[in-house]
Amino acid sequence: MTTLLKKYLYPQIYFLEGEACKHFGLKPRTYKNWLDSSLTIPGRYKVKGSNYYIIKPEEFHQWLIETRLEVATPQNKFHNRKVHKSLSSSLTAVNANEKKVSGGSSYPFVLPNTKGARA
Repeated sequence: MTTLLKKYLYPQIYFLEGEACKHFGLKPRTYKNWLDSSLTIPGRYKVKGSNYYIIKPEEFHQWLIETRLEVATPQNKFHNRKVHKSLSSSLTAVNANEKKVSGGSSYPFVLPNTKGARA
């Protein structure tokens, strides 16, 4: 069986940690949590005489694919959610209907279940 090796191109040889997070689509908080949990991140090197680290993208990307990514399945918590209609769009529709029927109101909005009734 042959092994398929993919060669990725990166815009630069090394990234600063913040640049790497942006390039790979990671939240800085997630990256910080990995560091705080004493996780060894391949491709992360300390620059001598400074207080910052750099990321070598080839090593980091390979580690990210092998250990941190998972296939989206119906069992995943966030991948099987249904999109709900937002409250703001329903309020806009109610306000538009109220203005057509009753000529408007001095209140900035009317809740959907009140149908224009005032207390």
